[in-house]
Amino acid sequence: MSKTEFLIGRSGLDLQDDFYPDDLPEDWRFDYYTAIFKALSLAIDTDEDLEQIFDDIREDEEDDFLLVLTIEESQFTDEATLKGLLNDVQEYADDFILFCEVDDTPSKAIMALLSAYKVCFQSKKPLKLKLQEVQVSGSTLSFNQYPVLYSEQVWDEKQMRSYLEDIQSVNTKAILICKFAEREALDKIRIIAELLGY
Repeated sequence: MSKTEFLIGRSGLDLQDDFYPDDLPEDWRFDYYTAIFKALSLAIDTDEDLEQIFDDIREDEEDDFLLVLTIEESQFTDEATLKGLLNDVQEYADDFILFCEVDDTPSKAIMALLSAYKVCFQSKKPLKLKLQEVQVSGSTLSFNQYPVLYSEQVWDEKQMRSYLEDIQSVNTKAILICKFAEREALDKIRIIAELLGY
């Protein structure tokens, strides 16, 4: 039996399918979301109140929740831009995983900037970095703590099963982010993971 623990979530807090109660204040959405799902992806330059989110994460130390901050490849490959983005979050480095989809292996200078962070890169090819690597459904995930599988397409049941089966050999926590998924799709992924015994 696999020891992989799947943390399932989506990109952004803007769920549309009546997920939030009508009378829920905007600044309570994060707490409401994390009571149900265990992973969330936000752009590193999000409009969400990251300081409040990090405070909430730190208050609930026993919670098994992981925040993924995504960086666009154009932001990631420019050292000055990346430094600026990291300056805003560096004091919270233990509270998130940096994620970027890349076409090419990051430079040594970029990797040096990221040396104090938990990172995961998703690529169509092996990156040959000094990181753990796994192949999952045609993508290479290179990471130093937990793999993050990020999909912009809504997964059907067959794809969900395929992703879960591909990544089960990691034997650690694995984060699955389905960018545009609503609650029903996220619940299906959780159910499939439970049925497969992960």
